[in-house]
Amino acid sequence: MNRALLHIAVAISMLLSWASVEAQTIALGERTPRVKQAKWLDGKVPPKNEFTYIEFIHSASETCRLSAERIYKVIKGLDNISFVLISHQKLTEIDAWVLNFVGEKSGVIIEDSSIRQSFGVNYAPYAVILDHKRRALWFGNPRLLDRKKIEQIINKK
Repeated sequence: MNRALLHIAVAISMLLSWASVEAQTIALGERTPRVKQAKWLDGKVPPKNEFTYIEFIHSASETCRLSAERIYKVIKGLDNISFVLISHQKLTEIDAWVLNFVGEKSGVIIEDSSIRQSFGVNYAPYAVILDHKRRALWFGNPRLLDRKKIEQIINKK
């Protein structure tokens, strides 16, 4: 009896660990999925930069708006990092505040759930900082970021 329970416990733990591995698609230092055929708001694609900050949002969320505004102010003051928001919402559904993030080194991708899925994002706001080779340098809740932390991340390279 004990041996059967042990086999069941091992099988369950293997299934759970496999499921968690499948859910996690971002690993630090590893390349992230390629962004293909993105629909950029107003057709404005930010130029390539040494680093890119990506934040997944839902425009109706006050938390997402406040997070994006706070981080954008920090990144605006740094020369070597671009700012990108990604929303799965359609142009007709997205709140107007996102227009503030279409600029010289920033942009907004709309109507995209495939990027969210390929990155394994399940909640918003969620952020990723990438280097120029698409390697993940940091990912998680953007509330954990401030200027000092962002500078530490991009200066480690």
